[in-house]
Amino acid sequence: MNLVDKREDNYLILSVKGNIVLEDTTKLKEFVEQYIEDATIEGIIINCENVKFIDSSGLGLIVSIYKTLKKLEKHFALSSLSDRTMEIFTLTKLDNILTITKDDATAKEAFVAG
Repeated sequence: MNLVDKREDNYLILSVKGNIVLEDTTKLKEFVEQYIEDATIEGIIINCENVKFIDSSGLGLIVSIYKTLKKLEKHFALSSLSDRTMEIFTLTKLDNILTITKDDATAKEAFVAG
């Protein structure tokens, strides 16, 4: 898994390349944790354009990140999911809980609106 981060406005956009699976969840968790308590970050967008598969450990981590940010009154979104990856969120009904957008700009707009 390769992670690339960039800041836009007061948001962290984290682009993931590879699968979000058990053997990589620790790396992703540690990477995100360094930003969760950052007072200058209002929300985190995980861009999944280059993610082919997410297993149950990956889903658990994503839900954990969402819950942690929600407690801190910060925003969270997933963007640019492939049809296959989106299907995982639909089947698990997580698409009803998480903000999932077509791209990063739409995620930031959702944060402002919501």
